[in-house]
Amino acid sequence: MKWTTACKDWETKIIKGESLIPLKPLFPEQAEMALNIFKELVLVDVAGSPKMGEVTREWVFEFVSAIFGAYNSESGERLINEFFLLISKKNTKSTIAAGIMLTALILNWRNSAELLILAPTKEVADNSFIPARDMINADPELQGLFNISEHTRTITHRVTKATLKVVAADSNTVGGKKASYILIDEVHLFGKINGADSMLREARGGLASRPEGFTIWLTTQSDEQPAGVMASQLSYARGVRDGRIDNPSYLPILYEFPKTYIEKERYKDPAYFYVTNPNLGASVSEKFLQTEYQKAEEAGEEALRDFFAKHLNIEIGLNLRDRRWMGADYWEDQGIVFDLEELIERSEVITIGGDGGGLDDLLGMAVIGREKETRRWLLWNRAWCHDKVLELRKTIAEQLRDYERDGDLV
Repeated sequence: MKWTTACKDWETKIIKGESLIPLKPLFPEQAEMALNIFKELVLVDVAGSPKMGEVTREWVFEFVSAIFGAYNSESGERLINEFFLLISKKNTKSTIAAGIMLTALILNWRNSAELLILAPTKEVADNSFIPARDMINADPELQGLFNISEHTRTITHRVTKATLKVVAADSNTVGGKKASYILIDEVHLFGKINGADSMLREARGGLASRPEGFTIWLTTQSDEQPAGVMASQLSYARGVRDGRIDNPSYLPILYEFPKTYIEKERYKDPAYFYVTNPNLGASVSEKFLQTEYQKAEEAGEEALRDFFAKHLNIEIGLNLRDRRWMGADYWEDQGIVFDLEELIERSEVITIGGDGGGLDDLLGMAVIGREKETRRWLLWNRAWCHDKVLELRKTIAEQLRDYERDGDLV
């Protein structure tokens, strides 16, 4: 059986409002079984308390089908076991998370299995636990099947003794876990937490001996330049989607604007708000988005940046940061690739500058040379820091690690 999770024509599909999932469920009967459960879950916070199947958009059903339809019941292996969903705020992300994990808890066959929803804060954890709790309390059959412990945010299957636990993650809460199913919510906030990458890697360690399991990454775009685990996961997801990385066990679904639409700033036109909001007209009010956009325009650049990131998934780069250096508007366009040795070879004259701080600061070095024939200026930069900086400046530690991975920091 061969398949691909790449969606190379995603730019055309997302503008047309078509599905971003490039394949049908590998095992349709497994997908149908899961959908039948998922669609029966009750949404108590929606007027009339409808079932999922009555009000949910098709893109959600396709996502659920892709997850559960990747399970081979004969071998006990899930052939696609990692999923990444980037979607704008207010598109029922946390409710979908609750429904998916509750469905997994019902279908799970492993006794005493652990299912985890990992959130960066208590508030985010509650966003997933409360819908799951309410779905159970609204259904007498589910009430008989599950026991709910509100103070520990744990749901226990009375027959298999499997547990679904919603936790505000840190190294103490995830250490030693052997989870079969893991959903990581608001990845962009984990990107701001020092050591989150290592912590999440440990949380997923149990999947090595649980081939039926999965990991789901859910997030909106970051309101700052993506860092840490958010930056690495976003880059990897784009690589698989675009076909640069071949990994058929990883399915990325990214609701974001095509590059040309960003360059031409078409995302500022409310007519295109649907691109990253597949629930527009359902859980997301078009009038609400337009009103919030107008408020942000009046409030200024920082509010606009926040609106674009949260509601339109516009990535904050060097040239969109608030209070940025004005040269940033031109800086990235001037970038060319060369190393220090090449600069020395190409230059007729070179000047070197450095700026050093204490053990809690960076040491920077700049080498600028004038090219022999063109007389263009070539600039090479590098920075160094002591390990102590990562301990003393934890708020930027993950960004510094990103620079290290890029080769700009030693």
